[in-house]
Amino acid sequence: MSRLDVTTSVPVFPRECPARARARRVPPASEAPLPARASTLVGQQVGHFRLLRELGRGGLGTVLLAEHALIQKRVAIQVLHAHVAQDSARVAGFLQAARTLTLIQHANIVSLYDLGMRDGRPYLVREYLEGQSLAAFARGRLAPALVVDLLTQVCDALSAAHAHGIAHGSLNASNIFLVPDAQGRQHVKLLDFGIAGLLPPAEGTPECSVPADLHAVGLLGALLVAGRLGARGLPAEAPLPGHARELPPLPPDLPSALSRVLLKAMARRPVDRYTSATALRDALQAAVALDGGAPPEGLGLEPLPSWFMSLGSPGAVPASR
Repeated sequence: MSRLDVTTSVPVFPRECPARARARRVPPASEAPLPARASTLVGQQVGHFRLLRELGRGGLGTVLLAEHALIQKRVAIQVLHAHVAQDSARVAGFLQAARTLTLIQHANIVSLYDLGMRDGRPYLVREYLEGQSLAAFARGRLAPALVVDLLTQVCDALSAAHAHGIAHGSLNASNIFLVPDAQGRQHVKLLDFGIAGLLPPAEGTPECSVPADLHAVGLLGALLVAGRLGARGLPAEAPLPGHARELPPLPPDLPSALSRVLLKAMARRPVDRYTSATALRDALQAAVALDGGAPPEGLGLEPLPSWFMSLGSPGAVPASR
């Protein structure tokens, strides 16, 4: 079993884009208030769960490992920070995000089990994951077949979310969690849907749209095949999370079919990108199946874009989201 990467164990909090979201009030549960300080939570009882130890902290709350008192099932519980709970708008968005997550129910998205409220402080109960983030997993260049396997799972998760009108908004390698199976295959669990919209500007840069999500998949793929992923799961050269000033150079030995797919996903104009996560997924699978050979008729792989071809060879070029 791989180690637990506690820096990415913060649960997913999906949220509709601001134009669609309509936060609703949730009445508090009639249970004893939680202690005000997160450090005092360990050893406390929350519903049927006993809090065992702290796993990590994020901009919204503290995540703790908990165990069901009767069936010994382990879960992760996040309690909203006390100062965040005082901001009614962020609390409303947090609760709406949790309710939205229950709509998706996908194998590649972390599962939410319960939502509660104690003395005005919300908490979430979700599945406990053992593994590591993609940011921790990716050290150096990854094989194209492995990158495609991971990205197709990400696309599956995004497709399920997009079908409900939900965009991720801050996709990067730190919120893609990998859980290994007995055969060693890495299973993707996507975290932090819409969480950037709930964080202060310095901690998140939300762009709630399908084209932005697809751009993020393409950029992530390019960084993984080039071995240019930073320690925090972001482009090593990016000045701020979520902002790529340049497209990363693609390795010259990368199969041309895969290069085409990644470049189309990272196209400067959203209209030039893939129309859906499913379309991107299909193109990725077709590209790796070719393994650098000529594309058979009918696959629909895009030619290299003219703005890229004019450079003469793969390299960093200006880009925008």
